[in-house]
Amino acid sequence: MPLKNRWFVFFVVLASALFAADLMTFSDLTPENRQKAADIYDRECYACHRWNREFAGPAMKGNVARYLDRPDSLWQYLKDPKPIHPDKYRPMEIGKLSDSEASLMVAWLFSLVRDSTAKDRPR
Repeated sequence: MPLKNRWFVFFVVLASALFAADLMTFSDLTPENRQKAADIYDRECYACHRWNREFAGPAMKGNVARYLDRPDSLWQYLKDPKPIHPDKYRPMEIGKLSDSEASLMVAWLFSLVRDSTAKDRPR
């Protein structure tokens, strides 16, 4: 492998590791952090998304499940959301999340997909 490609691979791996480390800060979601995430969801997502069913937008559970093997993609999406199905749903009116808010939301949303009995799961 040429040296140029090795540096690229190194930086991609390093960036992924740093991102994973950032997500790990919220892996132990405290009740306070869970509430913060639920508040962000209520403020930014709930107007159009329901957890298990289509509403003004697609079901959030299905949206999140698509990202389970690529949390960095969900994190990036939450930082600068763009409609995925503009032909089917009206444009989103959501603010860009900060790095820490996006990390918190990824951790919280993934926890909800993995635990269907979570008491803070949106309706």
